[in-house]
Amino acid sequence: MRVATIAGIDLIMSYWFIAMVLFFSLAGMVMKVLLVFSAVLWHELAHAGAAMALGFTVREVELLPFGGVARIEGLGSASSKSEIIIAAAGPIASMVLAAIVYGSMFYLNLWTEMWDFYYKMNLMLAIFNMIPGLPLDGGRIFRAWLALHMDYRRATAIVAGISKGVSILLVGIGIFQYVSGSTVNITFLVAAIFLYTTAKSEIKVAGFRTLRIMAQKKSLLRARGMMPTTHLTVVEGVLLKDIVRLFRPDQYYVMLVVDTDCKVCGTLTETEVWEGLPKKGLHASIGELIYL
Repeated sequence: MRVATIAGIDLIMSYWFIAMVLFFSLAGMVMKVLLVFSAVLWHELAHAGAAMALGFTVREVELLPFGGVARIEGLGSASSKSEIIIAAAGPIASMVLAAIVYGSMFYLNLWTEMWDFYYKMNLMLAIFNMIPGLPLDGGRIFRAWLALHMDYRRATAIVAGISKGVSILLVGIGIFQYVSGSTVNITFLVAAIFLYTTAKSEIKVAGFRTLRIMAQKKSLLRARGMMPTTHLTVVEGVLLKDIVRLFRPDQYYVMLVVDTDCKVCGTLTETEVWEGLPKKGLHASIGELIYL
């Protein structure tokens, strides 16, 4: 649900966030609702600010129970370095705000129950978001790091698996607390459901990233007439699945294909490799594309 527009960025509350707000409100904690809202908003605006500093356009910010999502144009085809910087900005901002609040309580003697709650809220927001599971910031950072060493879809599957594991762990802790103390931890249950469902969505979306990257590279090349290029020398027997894993979003690739005696068989561009994949399949050798 759209609630406001800040500097051209639409601010949206997810139904998960609204449910949490209603829960706090029904419990008579309206002031805490406002503090949670400001903490999450600060966290997400940090993501948006980092993205804009890197040259991206931010369309909207959606608030979720344990953070949010800054919807950034072109982020799906951003480099791993950019993704890490943008993802890390949120937890860093939350830690900075927590430090400011703690400092004011400690040095200015401004301790109150609400001020203590606000400090712990920002601290929790930073720590929880650094769990290496999607769609949390820690998961995005971990996936971006993995994507430096393997293809994006596989990296997404690994981190999504961690998300599901964390959600099962949270449910287990909730059950243990109920059995041992007859208390129900609503926060853990909501977090578990949230992590599990959104991790499944991330896996579905990951498959489209390659198509977005290739389309963006083509449009940039046509618009600018040039772009940074990486040259690879590849033996003709190397499989296509091992080649495409090397492709990065911020580079265009040109391959010199040689035989086992290092004699040149031909050259292929990244575009020709992607166009040849549907015809030959991932387990074809790159040399087969030379003779298409």
